[in-house]
Amino acid sequence: MKYLVNVLRVLVGLLFIFSGLIKANDPTGFSIKLDEYFSVFSADLEATQDSVTIFVTTPDGTNSVKKAIQASNPITELSAKNNPWKAVPLGENLNDSVYFSDAFIYWGSQELYTSSLNAEDTNTVLLKVTVKYAVNNNNVGEQHFVFNSFEENSQTTTIDLSDYLVTNSGLVIFLQSLRPYAVSIAIFLCVFEIILGLSLLIGWGPKLTITLLILLMAFFSFLTWYSAIYNKVTDCGCFGDAIKLTPWQSFNKDIILSIAIIIILLSLKHVKAIFSKPFAARLLTVFALLSFGFAAYCYHYLPVKNFLKFKVGNDIEKMVIVPEGAPTDIYTNVFLYSKDGKTKEFTIEEIGNRDLKAEGYVFVDRIDKLISKGYAPEIYDFKMMDEGRTNDYIDVFFADSGFKLLLVLSEVESANTKTMEELREILRACKKHKIKVYPLTASRQEDVDAFRHEHQLDIPFYYGDKTNLKSIIRSNPGLLLFKENIVHNIWPSTRLPTAKRFLKQLNK
Repeated sequence: MKYLVNVLRVLVGLLFIFSGLIKANDPTGFSIKLDEYFSVFSADLEATQDSVTIFVTTPDGTNSVKKAIQASNPITELSAKNNPWKAVPLGENLNDSVYFSDAFIYWGSQELYTSSLNAEDTNTVLLKVTVKYAVNNNNVGEQHFVFNSFEENSQTTTIDLSDYLVTNSGLVIFLQSLRPYAVSIAIFLCVFEIILGLSLLIGWGPKLTITLLILLMAFFSFLTWYSAIYNKVTDCGCFGDAIKLTPWQSFNKDIILSIAIIIILLSLKHVKAIFSKPFAARLLTVFALLSFGFAAYCYHYLPVKNFLKFKVGNDIEKMVIVPEGAPTDIYTNVFLYSKDGKTKEFTIEEIGNRDLKAEGYVFVDRIDKLISKGYAPEIYDFKMMDEGRTNDYIDVFFADSGFKLLLVLSEVESANTKTMEELREILRACKKHKIKVYPLTASRQEDVDAFRHEHQLDIPFYYGDKTNLKSIIRSNPGLLLFKENIVHNIWPSTRLPTAKRFLKQLNK
C-alpha cells in the first residue's frame, strides 16, 4: 500500500502542476471558460419572471399578446406612429385625391397592431386604439392613441415594469458578481493548482493539502458533471487549448483523480515530507510567486506557448475550407412512435413492413437522424460578414495574395486604447505599402462607427462571432500578419511593434 500511495502521490501531484501550468499559460482562455460557467449557472438559477399581457382594443375588437418581463431590461416603450401621407389621384384632376398612410402600435420593437388609414377631409379622427397591460391579471396601465387625418401621429410612453420583477436569489446575484473578476479567479486557481500539486509531491502539510485537493476536485467534478449532463460549456478548459476534452472525458478524469486522492487520504501515514517545514514553506512561496508572475505575464502579453489555431506557421485557409468532394453529413428519416408510455424509433422500411397502428403504436414525430458524420474543418466559425451580417467575405480574404493584416477587435467597448497611436502608425504604413487591412469585430455597427470616429480609424470593418474572435488572439485589439494565408507574426495590443519594425517583417 505504501508504494501505491506514493506512486499515486507523484502522479496526482505532477498532473495538478501540469494542469495549473497549462492554464497559467493562457489565463485569458481559462477566464473565458469560468465566465461561461458563471453566466450559465446564473441564467439557469435566475428567477422566472412574470409575463405582461397586452390588450389592444381597436374598432375590429380586442386582441392580446404576452411578453415576458426581461429582468435585464424591465423598461420598454409603448409607441404609436404612422407613415407619411401619400396622395393617390382619383382621376385626371390631381386635386381630387385620396390620401393613404399606415398606422402602427409597437411594444418595444414588437409590432402589436397595424392598420391602413385613408383620408379625404381634414380634422377627422380615423382610428382610436386603446392599449391596456396587466401583470398577473392586475391592470397596471392604459394608453389611448388617436390617429387624425393628414397628421403625423406620433406618441411614445415609457413603461417601467421594475416593480413587478421577481427578485433573484442571493446565489444568482453572487454568481453574476463574479463575472468581472473571472481573470483574477482564473489566475488564482492556476497558482492554487500548481502549489497543491507541489505540496503533495514534497509532502508538505499532507492533511491540509489533501483536504484542499478534495474540495478542489469536488468543485471541478461538479462543473464537468454539469457540462456533461446539460451539454453546457462543452469544453471545460481543464487543459486549456493544449488538450481538448469532451465534458464526459473531463468528468471521468475528475472521478479517477478523486478516487486516487481518496486512496492517498486513507493511507495518509505513508505520505512523508521530503524537506523540512521551513524550507518547504520557502520553496512553496517561491513557486507561488513564479507561478503568479508567469500567469500575469501571459495575461498581459500572449501565451508563451500558443495552442490556438491561429498560431504562427498555420495555413488558415486549409483549416477553414472544406475540400471539394469531402464527405458530408448523412441523415436518415426516423419516425417516433409511442406505446405504453415508451417512445421507439422506426425506419421507413420498418413502417412499410408492419402495421404499427394495429400493434398499438401512436405516431409522435419524424426526425432526421445523423448516421454518418462528414468532414469537419479544424476551424469552422471564421467569418468576415458585412454590416448586415448577410454576406461572408472570407473568400475575398483568402484570395488576397501577398502580405495582409488581420486586425481583431473582438469588442470595441472593452478594447485597450492606450496604444491607438502605435496602431494608427502601423495602419498608415500598411496603406503606404499597399498592405490590405482586414479589421474584424463582433460589436454592433453603431458602436464600431463611434469607435472609428473617436480613434480616427479610416477603415471599414468586417463582423464575426465574438467567441471565434477571442479564439484567434488573446488580445483586444490584436494583430495577425499573414503571408498568403499563413500566419506570419502575431502582436498583442500591449506589445505592438513600431511601424519600422513592422515593415521589417515583410522582408522575412
